[in-house]
Amino acid sequence: MDIIDSVTKKAANLFKMFIKKHILSLSFLTNAVYQRWTIAIVLCIILSIILAPDIHLINPKYSVGVISPKDIKADRDFLVEDIESTEQKKIDAANNIKSVYDYDSNVNENIKANLFKALNAELGQKFSSKLYQKVNRFIIPFYENIYITNNGLTATDKQKGITLRNYEAQTEEDLEDISQVLAMRQAEAALGKIINTHFSTEDQDLKHVIFNACKKITLPNLSFNKGATEKKKAAAMEDIKPVFFQVQRNEMIVREGEKITPREIAKLNAFYKATGDNRFSGIAVILGIFFTTLFLSLVLYFWRTRNWLKTPHTSNVDLLIFGFIIILQLIFVKIGIFISGAVNRAFPFISIESCFFAIPFAMGAMLIAILINRNVALIIGVFSSFLIGFLYDEKIIFPLYSFLGSVAASYKIVNYRQRSAFLKVGIFLGVMNMAAIFCLNLVSGNLLHDLFWRLLAGFAGGMITGIVVAGITPIFESMFGIMTDIKLLELANLNQPIFQKMIIEAPGTYHHSIIVASLVEAACEAIGANPILAKVSAYYHDIGKLKKPQYFIENQTKNENKHDKLSPKMSSLVIISHVKDGCELAHEAKLGRQIINIIRESHGTSIVSYFYDKAKKDKDESIRSLSENYFRYPGPKPQTKEAGLVMLGDVVEASSRTLSNPTPSRIRSLVRERIERIYTDGQLDNCELTLHDLNTIAETFTRILNGIFHQRIDYPEQTPKDINGRKDKNENINR
Repeated sequence: MDIIDSVTKKAANLFKMFIKKHILSLSFLTNAVYQRWTIAIVLCIILSIILAPDIHLINPKYSVGVISPKDIKADRDFLVEDIESTEQKKIDAANNIKSVYDYDSNVNENIKANLFKALNAELGQKFSSKLYQKVNRFIIPFYENIYITNNGLTATDKQKGITLRNYEAQTEEDLEDISQVLAMRQAEAALGKIINTHFSTEDQDLKHVIFNACKKITLPNLSFNKGATEKKKAAAMEDIKPVFFQVQRNEMIVREGEKITPREIAKLNAFYKATGDNRFSGIAVILGIFFTTLFLSLVLYFWRTRNWLKTPHTSNVDLLIFGFIIILQLIFVKIGIFISGAVNRAFPFISIESCFFAIPFAMGAMLIAILINRNVALIIGVFSSFLIGFLYDEKIIFPLYSFLGSVAASYKIVNYRQRSAFLKVGIFLGVMNMAAIFCLNLVSGNLLHDLFWRLLAGFAGGMITGIVVAGITPIFESMFGIMTDIKLLELANLNQPIFQKMIIEAPGTYHHSIIVASLVEAACEAIGANPILAKVSAYYHDIGKLKKPQYFIENQTKNENKHDKLSPKMSSLVIISHVKDGCELAHEAKLGRQIINIIRESHGTSIVSYFYDKAKKDKDESIRSLSENYFRYPGPKPQTKEAGLVMLGDVVEASSRTLSNPTPSRIRSLVRERIERIYTDGQLDNCELTLHDLNTIAETFTRILNGIFHQRIDYPEQTPKDINGRKDKNENINR
């Protein structure tokens, strides 16, 4: 038992530790794999919901007046509720309910109590107990035998009778004889008759005074209770059971081509309810779509191309973008289907299938090509085309049309540079759509069938796609911080305020960034990376130096070096901090995650060798014993080709300025030595640059630097004087 208790306690402690570490801390939410599966599952659930209605996940819906597309025959006996008869029975039941009136017995008691006071007040000196006794004997029974209301009863209440509810005892009884119920005016008239009858010997003035006294104390003792009446009616209607009629097996419910009437709607609803399809079939189909979509998502994810960025953060962001766009794509298709039906109803000479060709099927692929790359656009083209098959009852023509348009659009939109490119791609896609429609009509065996309208819709579909993508792209740029080529070209404008500030405060860094941008742009074009992204990132990769420009040697205009007064460790911290400062400035300037990532990765985890070597030679033992970790950048290492190229360009350009005699052979040797040093330090392990790429980069860098440091012809010295005997102001610049 002790062993069992010990094992139980250990298991409980382990479970508590797991809950505390993984569940309560929510650390699993930051796990890239968890995020990836969450995105995939949520995406497939949403897609299943979007696709469900049009693939008959629920029973077909019919409307009154719609033409039946087929014969529908009962395969069993079943009962159908006769809604009209049921409703009529409910109305009749409600009409049979008697109105409820509250009877207040206290009113009669108050009349008895107030009669004496009223007579005394009216008669004054003429009041006598004998007169009071006579009035009391004839008047009080009058009040005890009648019910008084303000306005009397309605004709319906007089016909059916009413229900009396005792206000005090809360008991009810039906009153059939409504002659006892009087309105106030009727009660006063009856009171006058009684007084005239029993006080006939009295003079008119006395009778008038008695009448006024009795009239003042006369109050209604019966009031209509609307709430209780309505409640009784509602209860009566609920008690009515539905009226059914039987439909027999093999009975024709509705014939093809006939208009559907309300009675047939009731039969159809009862028929599908009786089959039990709603209970199991719909759920099964939804699950089928979900698992099919999930399976296809996994296959396409593992089939992704090398150009799909693989860092956990970026990859999951791209997956999220993929999910948003595929959902948006299918929503646009469903909207297009709805609009096509409306157009067909408005213009019957245009078939609904012709209208389908105007739907922007290639929108998702074009967006992905702009936001991520062409290879991922191919994946979304396959994925969306497969799902579109569900929306069109698994017909092959529209999935094929969608796929062809997606390939054409994603191919043409890559490397665009201006907003007008959307219109150009739209026209191109329209022409490709027309070619695809022509081929599909040939395959169908009826070339001329709706050909004109289909071609017109296909061209319109291309134009609509271009316009929609042009409008949606900036939204995704803003939501996910993605830098498209057009956005990058806007950021590449050297008239930006940050560059103007750099020219004034850090001219050396500005010049360095321009040369690095030239190096990486040429190298990117040579190895097939993104030259615009690399170039713009190179422009901004050292903007963090604006915080402390004089601590960087390229910006020091005097012989004074600020690092002379700092320890090697402090100097290293100042140098390394420019990466963090650069990311903050880039975030403030909203440069986007791609550029910010390259700024963060541009130095990787490399070591600040100058100050590290200086620390190792210091006289102080505590400084000499410092770990090299104090002198390394925090990283991460470059995760993309563009980031790796910026790192290489930065190091090579900075090193090239140390050459006293930059001959081609020296430049080549320097470039290869620096690239090899970075490679052996492991800084390029995660950025997918191959040895072949590095060789191409080295050749490109060498060619660009040779152009920068080209040898000039030595012209003979001339006397540096002008006509007035003054020195040439530009002598130093020319040298």
